[in-house]
Amino acid sequence: MSAEVIDVARTLRFLRALKKNNDRAWFGAQRATYDDHIKPEWHDLVAGLLAAAVPLDERFAYVDPKACLFRLHRDTRFSTDKTPYKTNISAFLSPFGKSGANAGYYVSLEPGGESLFAAGIYTPTNEALDALRRHFAEADVRPFEAIFRNKRIAPYLPLQTDGLTRSPRGFPKDHPHVALIRARRYMVRREYTDAGITTAGAFATFRNAMRDCAPLVAYLDAIVRDLSRLAPRQRS
Repeated sequence: MSAEVIDVARTLRFLRALKKNNDRAWFGAQRATYDDHIKPEWHDLVAGLLAAAVPLDERFAYVDPKACLFRLHRDTRFSTDKTPYKTNISAFLSPFGKSGANAGYYVSLEPGGESLFAAGIYTPTNEALDALRRHFAEADVRPFEAIFRNKRIAPYLPLQTDGLTRSPRGFPKDHPHVALIRARRYMVRREYTDAGITTAGAFATFRNAMRDCAPLVAYLDAIVRDLSRLAPRQRS
């Protein structure tokens, strides 16, 4: 797939209006636009991105696009913010669908210059996180460091780790790669202006971003993919 499958300008207009009118009455009046255009076009975009990801990882050929899509409706049960809808549309592409416990790619359209691409592992399981930390404590990490010297990944840096303030139990405090050992996630990201992603197109933008960040995703996936207890956690 090479042609744009989503009208980005229309989608951003819809989301911009939703942000101003985040209630069920307004959404009900605009439901036809969402059902006929926004939702199916986003589904088709994700399907196209999955197809584009197959050369990066053949497992993407077997992923259902619906398994990657996040709901527009917010879960307000435990939140003081009772607005019923998110103001972005998003998906996480991995061989296990939208589980951020696995290495993959996050894509989101949101007005106000907040459209986003991210890559890596966002919420690794305890077993996966321990495997990653032990790898960075014990292995030769020069191949990992080489990934970040490639100019293609430069626009997505720095690596975001949301690190602990102290080293986890069982790991040295003065290790040369202590920042990687203390990490709670391993992600890179890039934001796009409304004009930029509208002009370039969401499909081309996100497809190219996946190619740019594929070495990082492949590296992280290779560490955790064989863990027998790596159970994907689905998020709405």
